[in-house]
Amino acid sequence: MINKILIIFPTNLGDVIIGLPVLDKLRVNYPQAKLAVVSSSQSKSFLLKNTFIDEIVIFDKFWKLRLKISFIRDLRGKYDLIVDLKHSALPVMLGAKKRTPLFRKAIRGGHVRDEYLALINRFTPRNSAVKSEFSVSESESDRWRKLGSKKVVFIACSSREKLKRYPYEYLLKVITELLSGYTLAILGVEEDRQFYKDILSLRGVIDLVGKTEMADVYYLLKNYGQLLICVDSSIMHLASYLNIPIVALFGVTDPVRYGPWSEKFIIVRGKKLLPAPKKESYRERLEYMKINPAKVLEAIKTMLKEG
Repeated sequence: MINKILIIFPTNLGDVIIGLPVLDKLRVNYPQAKLAVVSSSQSKSFLLKNTFIDEIVIFDKFWKLRLKISFIRDLRGKYDLIVDLKHSALPVMLGAKKRTPLFRKAIRGGHVRDEYLALINRFTPRNSAVKSEFSVSESESDRWRKLGSKKVVFIACSSREKLKRYPYEYLLKVITELLSGYTLAILGVEEDRQFYKDILSLRGVIDLVGKTEMADVYYLLKNYGQLLICVDSSIMHLASYLNIPIVALFGVTDPVRYGPWSEKFIIVRGKKLLPAPKKESYRERLEYMKINPAKVLEAIKTMLKEG
């Protein structure tokens, strides 16, 4: 009998979102079980609002040894099943009778989401389309109701990693072309404000940069998302989880393994990576995100027409 389940999520928020289908499938197969997760501090506030999670346990890989030992001692033997998406030795150290394997092979040519789901196949015979929710308070949702019932094209084309950003001057051309026909909203953290510059003050652009937590982004995409134009990011994965149409701009990262997974999406790349150069300078790698705006607009119009 499985009454207590622990999911060990990765540190990065984007990888946590890719792992949400694992959470959903476990909840469907074990509706009466207590479901706890191990989270990093950066993902905690987002996961706290998840409706399927009963308990959150924080783990920090930078803790001193005594704190790690205390963590293991406190949790050892508490769970009937431990699912590790982080590929660590924790399930063994925590002494679970049922657990995902310590040694595993990546799915060749497969997406990370499918790799995560494959870990729990033998524990979860039932499939389901049921998805968890992320609760937003009445006062928080009131902030967004000014959008009314209109559908919005959301844009998330910045990134902490410069190699993933869509260049400002290219994005400006795309947005200028779209402004006459669509409601546009820019998503991002406060640090992205410098990247977007004058785009945020364009008439018709809704500036949401630095004004949302990830649970807010969930609410906005779910209720207003017509399309997401994005780079490789946690917002892209959240739109995938919600099955929002996506136009994703990719450079040097692998879209087969880390790309969108909505039913409808288009991946746009600046140039082919194969055969991949063995040695490239940072400047040369930046060139991969210089994707012709006309090419991006063509993909956007295709997705909007299909939607």
